[in-house]
Amino acid sequence: FFTGEFLLQKASEGCQQLISAIWNLPTGPSDNAGPLAILPLSTEIVHLPRAKPPPPPKVETKWEKFAKLRGIQPKAKRERKVLDEATGEWKYRHGYEKANAKEWPIMEVKRGDDPFADPWEKIRDAKHARTEKNLESRMLNQERAGMLPRGVTKKTLQSRTLARQKGKEGGGSTSAVPKGIPVDLTTGKGTGVIKNTMKRGKELTHAALAATQRSTASLGKFDKVLEGEPERKAPVRKRKFDAVI
Repeated sequence: FFTGEFLLQKASEGCQQLISAIWNLPTGPSDNAGPLAILPLSTEIVHLPRAKPPPPPKVETKWEKFAKLRGIQPKAKRERKVLDEATGEWKYRHGYEKANAKEWPIMEVKRGDDPFADPWEKIRDAKHARTEKNLESRMLNQERAGMLPRGVTKKTLQSRTLARQKGKEGGGSTSAVPKGIPVDLTTGKGTGVIKNTMKRGKELTHAALAATQRSTASLGKFDKVLEGEPERKAPVRKRKFDAVI
C-alpha cells in the first residue's frame, strides 16, 4: 500500500512538472490578464488508451446495402413533434395523444365490402400487419449480422400470430363452452368437446332441473311449485368428524 508521504511526494512532482511545462509554452499578449500561455492543439497531445474496447462497426442492413448500390440517398430524419391543426399545439407525431389524430365514429361501407364486417377491426389488423412487418425486418437484419440465431424470427412471429388468434377467440382456452351451448352438454373438465348436441338425456335433464330448483337465494325453499314438478330434494350434506382415537 502507498503511504501518505509517498502520495504527497508524487503529487508534488506531478504539479511541478505541469507548471514547468506551462512555463515552457509560447505566450501571447492579452488585453487585461497580461501574457497568456498558448496551449497545444488536441492533435499534438498524446491520447490516453480507452477504458473500454471500442464498439464493433455497425453492420449494414439489407436496405442500406441496396441503397448504397443504387446510389439512393437516405431520407432526412423527421421531427418528433408536429403542429396539431385542431388545437394549434405541438404534439408528438406518434403515440399517445398524437397530433392530428383521426377518430372514426362512423365508417362508410364501400362498394364490394362486406356490410357485416367490422371496419375498425380491419384498421387494427392493418396496423398490426405493419408492426409485424417492421419487427420481421428488424429481426432478419439482426440474424444476418449474427446478433440473433438463425430461425428465431420465424418462431417468434409464429408464436405472436398464434397468441393473437387465441386472443380473438377468447383467450384460447380449450375448456371454454361455445356460446349458446348448455354447460352440462360437454364432457369432463378441460376437454371442451360437445358430448351430445341433439339430446340432453334423462340423467342430464334431472341434473339440470335440480340445479335450477336450487338456483335461488333460498335454494328453492320459498319458490312456487309448478304442476307436475317433481319433489324438490334438499342437498344432503354429510358431516365428517375426526376419529376419537
